[in-house]
Formats: sequence, structure tokens, C-alpha cells
Amino acid sequence: MTDAASCSCTPWLISLGALAGLLLATWAHIAFWRRKLTTPISYDETHRVPLADGSWCELRRLRPPTPSSLPPVLMVHGIAINHRNLDPRPDVSLARAVRDTGRDVWLLTLRSGRWDLTWRERHRLDFANLARHDIPDAIAMVLAKTGAKHLDYLGFSMGGMLAYAAFGHTVPLESIRRVVIMGSPGFVGAVLPGTQLAARIGNFWRPTVPARLFSGLFAFVAEIITTPMQHLFLNPRNNRPGLLHTFMIDAVADIPGPLGMNMVQWAAHDGKVRMDHEPVLPRLKDVNLPVLFMVGGADRLGTPKSLTAAYEAWGGPKQFVLLAESSGFSADYGHMDMVTGPQAPAEVFAPIIAFFAEPT
Repeated sequence: MTDAASCSCTPWLISLGALAGLLLATWAHIAFWRRKLTTPISYDETHRVPLADGSWCELRRLRPPTPSSLPPVLMVHGIAINHRNLDPRPDVSLARAVRDTGRDVWLLTLRSGRWDLTWRERHRLDFANLARHDIPDAIAMVLAKTGAKHLDYLGFSMGGMLAYAAFGHTVPLESIRRVVIMGSPGFVGAVLPGTQLAARIGNFWRPTVPARLFSGLFAFVAEIITTPMQHLFLNPRNNRPGLLHTFMIDAVADIPGPLGMNMVQWAAHDGKVRMDHEPVLPRLKDVNLPVLFMVGGADRLGTPKSLTAAYEAWGGPKQFVLLAESSGFSADYGHMDMVTGPQAPAEVFAPIIAFFAEPT
């Protein structure tokens, strides 16, 4: 190799070496904080639920020490998170609070909450497929495993939006007894700038949002530095110290491209949540199930206005709780602090437990 050729290659080698070093440092940083901040948690049973389209989701069971005669409870998380959204830590857990009252609790991990999705699974994972497969197949497995004729359903954020789409459509209404909806918008607003541009790009390219990577990078400073992004997901003044670190490590999941584009394109168009191009809210007039809607006064994702739209469309007996200081609560709740706030056990968990305890 001539001296000139050697000199021309040197900058490229230096750049490649720097890039490799940066990637290695990033991996080491995330691995260190995952080991330090993660909170291991155990379940009585874990089941893989095979889906008709070749993918799979997961169910985790919390058996009560003294079972009640009431049916099992299925809890479904939202977008960009997994089942740990509703079970972040043993001492701060809506799922375990319900379990401790004698209920057989099942936590669904939608396939969107799995960290091990294949390329093929990611690129066909949209809202309609979750409503068409994950929700009905998980419900069917819970009923089969427990022998119950129906169950109580709790949907957080997208978990409730999937109920809007699935109930009476892909899920028979007789398989559901009572419903709790937490922060699940009836229409999707443009919460970030650039929504129109992102929607146009999404017609050609639907990239996965690496939320798990970013949360792993910045979890260690999440309670030291408050950013506008945090206000989007929660009210930072209404969160338990030390819990946000753990939540970002254990609960955050990537957003598969097609699913993310569903939300972006709805927001860029008219905001209406759709399944197979059909708005889902008009279907709710035929859903005659008792329901409790809970929404945070400071929630910027499932806003009070967007939940009111779903509440008004719902056809069965219904209750609406605004978690805000103006309604007598300790704080204006954001999105995630409905399950992580310091007063959440008394102000959020207790009403849910009482609602689920009511007879059919």
C-alpha cells in the first residue's frame, strides 16, 4: 500500500474506531444501569399465547391467597410499555392490590410489549392485529385456564382503546362482566410537533421507535432532570421517589412502526381511532357493560376531553372520575402517575377495587 493510500484510509479507520467505541460505551452504560435499577418480580404462572397470525403474546398470573367467588381480572397495558406498567414494584402495584382482595389477576403482555419481536413481527404489528388477535385470544385463554364464564377487564391507555375496538366485534360481550378504562383516549391528538410530516413519511417508511433504548440511556437521571417529555407521560410532582428509574428500565418497550404510524396518522387526519379504517367509537353504543372511566386532570395523552368522547359513546351503565384537585383529589394526575403516584393506592386503586367488587 502506498503512503498516499495509507493516509487516505486513516480518517476512515479512526472514524470506524470511534463509532465502535461509542457503541460499546453505550452498550456498557445501558447494561450497567439495567443491572442497577431493574426490580425483579415473580409471578405464579407465565403463559405464551399463540396467535392465529403466527405471533404470540404473554399472560402472567397472580393467584390470590384466599380466592373470592368473583371472576378473574385481566389487565392490559398501553403503547410503548409492557405489563410492568401495572405492576412496577411489589409495593406499588395495582395488579397486586387487586390480587390481595381475593381476585385472580392476569397481566397481558401484548406482543407490542415484547422485547424479542422478530423483524417480521414488528413490520406487521398494527392496532387492528392487536384487537383482532391479542385481546380475544388472551381472554379465551384466561377463561379456559380458570373455567370462568366471563372476566373483569382493565385497560390502561391503549389497553382501553383496544377494548373500544374489540368489544362486541372480536370479543363477545358475554365474556366480559365489568370494565375499567384508565387514560384511554377516544380520539388521538397531535401531542408532538411534526405530526403532519411524520404521517406523510409513514406512507413510505414506518420505523420502529426505539423507546427502550432511550429509556435505558437516560433512566439514571430521570428524577434529577425534568424535561418536557416527562410532562407528556406523567405529572413529575405526583410520582414516588425512586420509582421512575425502575419504571423506565422495566416497563418501557419499543413502538413497532405500523402501530406507531396508526397513532400518527389518526392524529394527522381527524383524530378518530380506527380499526380496518372504521371509527371504533360508534360501536360503543352497543356495549352494554358496566364501566368506570378514570382520567387524570393533567393527562396530556388520554386527556379528559378525549375520554369524555368515549364515555359519552359507551352504551352501558357508566361512571366517570376526573383525578384532579378540582375534584377533591390530592393532585392533578398525569398519565402514568395514575398507577405510580404516592396517593394512587387510596385515590385510584381503591375505587377500582370497589367497582370490580360489585355484583353483576
